[in-house]
Amino acid sequence: MSEIRKIARLKDEPTTEAGKFLAKRGHVVMKQYREIGRINCLYRNELVFSTLLFAIAQGNRGDQTFGLKIEQVSDDGTEESCLVDFEELKELLLAIKHLLQTAKQYSAERTDYTEFEYITKDSLKIGFFQDDQGQQQFFVDVSPGGSMTFLNFDRVKDVFEVIKKSREYLIELGAGGESSI
Repeated sequence: MSEIRKIARLKDEPTTEAGKFLAKRGHVVMKQYREIGRINCLYRNELVFSTLLFAIAQGNRGDQTFGLKIEQVSDDGTEESCLVDFEELKELLLAIKHLLQTAKQYSAERTDYTEFEYITKDSLKIGFFQDDQGQQQFFVDVSPGGSMTFLNFDRVKDVFEVIKKSREYLIELGAGGESSI
């Protein structure tokens, strides 16, 4: 375990609805996962996207929640993950679109080192940086204090499509549907 992991803030309580379901005790909980896609990243890392449906039986009534699990798998076998609630997926997709547009606009500018990022409730961080020479790099960080995964910008569009496909599948399962992205 790296030193940064030892001092990284530990989560006191789950921040997502999916995380709250995983923390339930004394109930029958159903967990259903479906892998939707894998994205190869730089430095032999991989992002794995799986939809999840959690249902809980509480007496005569039940409850369920939908989400997306994003795992980072490193070439050394290290795995880190985060959960994104269904309700956050549309906002995440819009954020990725905005980041790609912003990167395109900034690519011709020479500025100080600058980062643009979007962070979800479970601390998924996705964004890009641009150095003072105009070089850009996109990144994904699934775990605070963990290691970042870097992607070429063309792979970011693949990430967008996998998240979109995951959202559409969750709508088929019964998650609240809205207009398409």
